Formats: sequence, structure tokens, C-alpha cells
Amino acid sequence: MSNQGQAHYIPGLDGLRGLAVCAVIAYHLNLGWFPGGFLGVGIFFVLSGYLITDLLIRQWEGTGRIDLLDFWIRRARRLLPAMCSVLLIVIVWLAVFQTSRLADLWGDVAASMLYVTNWWFIVNDTAYFSRFGTASPFMHFWSLAVEEQFYLIWPVLLMLGLRFVTHRKVLLTLILLGALASALAMFFLYVPGLLDTSRVYYGTDTRAFSLLIGAGLALCRPAGGLAKERKGKRGTASILFDIAGFAGLAVLIWMINRTSQYEPFLYQGGMVLQSAATTAVIAAVVHPSTWLGRFLGWRPLRWLGIRSYGIYLWHYPILVLTFTGEERSFLHAAVQMAAVLVIAAISWTYFEKPIRYGTGNWRRRERKGMQANKL
Repeated sequence: MSNQGQAHYIPGLDGLRGLAVCAVIAYHLNLGWFPGGFLGVGIFFVLSGYLITDLLIRQWEGTGRIDLLDFWIRRARRLLPAMCSVLLIVIVWLAVFQTSRLADLWGDVAASMLYVTNWWFIVNDTAYFSRFGTASPFMHFWSLAVEEQFYLIWPVLLMLGLRFVTHRKVLLTLILLGALASALAMFFLYVPGLLDTSRVYYGTDTRAFSLLIGAGLALCRPAGGLAKERKGKRGTASILFDIAGFAGLAVLIWMINRTSQYEPFLYQGGMVLQSAATTAVIAAVVHPSTWLGRFLGWRPLRWLGIRSYGIYLWHYPILVLTFTGEERSFLHAAVQMAAVLVIAAISWTYFEKPIRYGTGNWRRRERKGMQANKL
């Protein structure tokens, strides 16, 4: 296979994913200094749009086609095993310890299996920003539904675009117009003063701009072509990327630290700003000679990022099902987080990775640098 079809592992992207999942968990732990931690999901969206689009474009350039069936099968192998294990174990837990709650959650389970959780919660008027005492342990599956819907539709649209739109700048313009339409949908559907923002927060149409902005970046700054750049030599380009990247990271930290789910600013352009800041970070990280890439490639962040899918899947049901109704103590939170990390690590090593790569194959892939930055 040509280099165009090979995955190029970039440690800093896993580090960024690690920061994103930490922000989400901090929000759900109700740590007062991260009221905007839920914006970590938006970081995941931009990353997904970028990485998936880069993957598909590399396949197109290497083979002249996009194998949709192969793409969907690989997505299923990556996403379904861990998700199904969470659903099964949570159902068993509820059947044993909280039987009365189980009857009300079968709809959530079905919606999760079909990856329509976001629309299920919209139809049932289920607010995301609710208290743990009444929250569904599958509430966080809404973001997985948005991404899976993107994985289903976007490869087809991108394939048509690559086939019939000969100029990449025109294709980029079309992608950004789609992102603009999504952002405008959020802007006009948002009702200022209404505390329940579920429609604009959950909607695939109102959140697609983050994924499309990431997709647009993949056209401008493909990770697959970075192997040709010289690593270690800093020039004007790497300095400029670092400036933009650190500025983007500062914006993300500021928004996570200073905004909350009730601020109109978020729905009237703030989340677009967050997506743009994320693209600046990604563009810097994928450059082989930036300081930001080395910073986000820090081993503990990478460890979290590589296991971020399992961490994200497990953290919310553990927090919800072990919620005592009282203010969470430091010890309580520490035990919950230890459980999340241990379970996610076990899931990744003994369940997700063997299924994804095949038994005995994953070590060879890692040695060859083939552990791509995919969700």
C-alpha cells in the first residue's frame, strides 16, 4: 500500500483527546472550576471530523476509491464491542441493585443500540443538564449517536464530492457552507432565556458544524502527508503553527473554565469559536516540529487519550449508579475515577484492542506506527 493509504500516528492528537475526556469528567464530577467541561465533547467532534475525513481522503488518493463497506465494518469493530459491554453490564447492575429504574430505561437502551439517542432524548424532552439523581446512565450516548450518524452519511457525501468536484478549494467551500448552515441552525433554533437547550444541544443538524469544520481542516492540513515534512527542524511555519495552536488551546481552557451551559454566547457562536480553536490546536499538533505537539504528546495524556473511548463510555454510568444523593466527597470521587480508569484500561487491553486489530496483530501495528488516531 502506498504511503497515502497508511495511517500516520500523531501522539499529540491522543493527548488532546485525553484533555477533552478529562474536561468532560470534571464537568460531570461537578468540579466548580470547570463549568464548561461539557465542551470537551465538541473537541471530540472536531477530532472525529478531521481524522475520519483524512482517513477517507488517503484511501481515495491511494486507491482511487472509498470502500464504504470496509469503513463501516471497521467502525463497527471499533465502537460496538465496548458500547455493548457497557449496555449489558449496566442492565445487569440495574436488574440486581436498582430494579425499579430498569423498566424506564429500555427505550434508552434501544435508542443507544440504534445510535439515535440524541433524537430519542429530544423527542422525550430529556434534558442533558439534569441532576444525577434522575439522569439516565445512558445520557452520554447522545454524542456517540451524533458521531455514528456522521460516520454513516459523511463517507457517502465525501465520496461524491471527491468524484464530481474537481477542485479541492470548491469542495472545501462546500464543506464550510455546510458548517455555516449547521451553526445558523443552532443560532436560530436557540431560544434565549429557555433553560432547556436540549434541541440545539443534542441535534445532529445543530452540532454538525464541529464535525464539518474538522473535515475542512483535513482538506487543508492532511495528517497523511506529514511524513514528508522534516521532523525536528523548526522554521517559520512551525513557529506560526505553535502561536496559533497555543492561542487555540488558551481559548479552549478559557471557555472550559469560564462558560456554563446556560450562557447564550455558546449557542450564538461560542461553540463555533470552540471548534475553530480546536482546529488551530490540531493544525499545530500534526506539524512534526511544534512544541505544542510535544506538550500534548506527554505520555500520561496519551495514555488517557488512547483509552478515552472506554473512559467516556464508563464514567457516566459509574457516576450515576453510585450517586448517593449527597455532595460527593473527595474520597468518593477518587474511588469512582479509579474504577473508571481500571475498567477502561482492562476493556482496552483485553477486549477492544484484540477485536479491533485481531489477536496477535495489534503489537505489530504499534511497532509499525499503525495505531492511527481514530475514535
